[in-house]
Amino acid sequence: MATWFITGCSTGIGRATAAAAAAAGHTVVATARRPETLEDLVASSDGKVIALALDVTDPDAVRTAAEVAERLTGGVDVVVNNAGIGYFATIEESDPAQARAVIDANFWGVAHVTHAFLPHLRERRSGHIITVSSIAGVRGSAGMGYYCASKWAASGFMESLAKEVAHLGIKVSIIEPGPVLSQWIPSGAKVHDGHPDYAEVMDPYWERIDALPGNQPGDPDALAQAMVALTTLETPPLHLLAGRHAITQGRAKAAALASEIDAWEELGASIDTRNR
Repeated sequence: MATWFITGCSTGIGRATAAAAAAAGHTVVATARRPETLEDLVASSDGKVIALALDVTDPDAVRTAAEVAERLTGGVDVVVNNAGIGYFATIEESDPAQARAVIDANFWGVAHVTHAFLPHLRERRSGHIITVSSIAGVRGSAGMGYYCASKWAASGFMESLAKEVAHLGIKVSIIEPGPVLSQWIPSGAKVHDGHPDYAEVMDPYWERIDALPGNQPGDPDALAQAMVALTTLETPPLHLLAGRHAITQGRAKAAALASEIDAWEELGASIDTRNR
C-alpha cells in the first residue's frame, strides 16, 4: 500500500480521490484550507486519512505540510495536486487581483507542492506526481483566459518535470478533465454583465456556464477511481483527457493545430537561414 498526499480535499475531485485511495487501503494525507471540512472523511476512514490544514499559495505552509506528512507517514509515494479555483471573465474585464489569485492557486500552488516533495521522491528514486489540470489547459476558451493560462502553465510545468525525473523513477501524470460535478463553477468569481461589445461571444458562453452546475457529465468518484488505477500502472500516461467532452475537444485541438502547421509550414520554415 502507498501513502498519498492530496491537496484541495474539502469538496469535489480532491475529496473523492481521498476517499477512493483510502478505500483501496492506502494511507492518505488529505489537505484543505479549512481542515474541519475533512472531519467526516477522517472519521469514516478507519484511520486511513490524516487531515492537515494547507493553503497551497503559501510556500512556507506547503513546506511545513510536506515535512509533517513525510514524518507522520514515513514517506509519501503519490502526490496529487488538485487544489484550484475558477474565474470567469473576458480578459479585458478581468480584475487584476482575481487574475493573480487564479495563477497563484492553480499554477504556483502546484509548483510549491511539487517542489516540496521532489527531494524526498528523488532520494527514494520512486513516486508518482499527479496534477489535475483541465481541458482548459489544452485549448483556450472565451471567458476563461486567466483560468486557461493557469492550467496551461501547470500542464507545461508537468511536461517539463516528466522529462527531468523519469530516469529517477518518478512518474508524472496530468489529468485534463472536462466538466466534473463540483463546486468549481458556483464558487468561482465571475464578471457576468460585461461590455456589450463582447455579447456576441459571451451571451452563449454564459448560457452554457449558468446551465452547467449540477449537470456536469463528469463523475468525481469515477475520476478518483481512474486516478487510483493510474498509480497501479508500470507506465502511466503523461496526459489523461478525462470525459468525452475533454476527449472530443482534445482531438479537435490536435487536428486544428496539425492543419495550421501544414497550411503555414512554408512561411514558418522561412525563418531558418542556415542549412537550407
